[in-house]
Amino acid sequence: MSTKPPKRSTKSKLTLSVRKECVDMLRRASARSGKSITKMVEELAEREDRETKGEDAGDSFIKRNLGILKDKVKPSDRERDDRFGDILRKHVPR
Repeated sequence: MSTKPPKRSTKSKLTLSVRKECVDMLRRASARSGKSITKMVEELAEREDRETKGEDAGDSFIKRNLGILKDKVKPSDRERDDRFGDILRKHVPR
C-alpha cells in the first residue's frame, strides 16, 4: 500500500512591466493590507477567474462585507417602515 505525498502547488515566475506609479501603489496597498504583492495578484487572478466563469459578483461582495454594519445601525433604523428598514431587519446582524 503506497500513499502519495500531498500535492504541492508549484510556483512559477512572472515578470510584469508596469508604470513606476503602479509599483508604488502596489507597495503601499501591500503594506496596508499586510499581504505580499504576489498574494494580492493571486487573489485578483482567482477573483477574475470566478467572475468570468459566471459566479455572481454580488455573492462575493456580500461575503466580503457581511457584518460591516454590525453595531452601526440604530434601533430606530430597524423599525423604519420602508424598504431600508426591511433590508436592515433581514440582512444586518444585531
